[in-house]
Amino acid sequence: MNLTGFFLKFVGKEYSPTYKIISLLPGTLVFLVLSPLVIFLLARYLSGFIPLVWPRSLELVIMAGALAIAIVLMFWALYELWFKGEGTPAPITPTRKLVCTGPYRFCRNPIELGTILYFLALGIWFDSLTTGIFCLIFGLLLGSGYIVLVEEHELRSRFGAEYEKYYRDTPFMVPGARLKRKEPARQNR
Repeated sequence: MNLTGFFLKFVGKEYSPTYKIISLLPGTLVFLVLSPLVIFLLARYLSGFIPLVWPRSLELVIMAGALAIAIVLMFWALYELWFKGEGTPAPITPTRKLVCTGPYRFCRNPIELGTILYFLALGIWFDSLTTGIFCLIFGLLLGSGYIVLVEEHELRSRFGAEYEKYYRDTPFMVPGARLKRKEPARQNR
């Protein structure tokens, strides 16, 4: 059984608020504590090879902005998933409905966007803007990889045509960003 199949076992069940809160704890530990630590250590090491020095005041302004946006996005998205989707971002307590409201109107992955901005802020706070940029890049690569390889397949399986339309109409992560998809040429007969 693949990871997508494993997560589909949790679909369609109703979970108590207590269970949903408990289901968020492992993800919070992994995505907001452990993975940022590993990413930070790697980013800090690599940033040592780039001799850029940024004014600390500039770094702190960028850090504060990134952190503020990250907090708003993550909590707003969690609110929408909890109340409108009747679930959580945790794959063991998935939403019962596809959520296309709140920050999900602007991009399909506002929690991931918030997470990489959080990684940027942590990298800046504990070291430098260069480290923060590396943290953002590594977080983006890891998070996007999971989303594309696992989460999108699971959402297609659960929500079918409804998700396909949302997928086509809503940018992946950056609000307003649109990749032009080439439509197949129609043959005239």
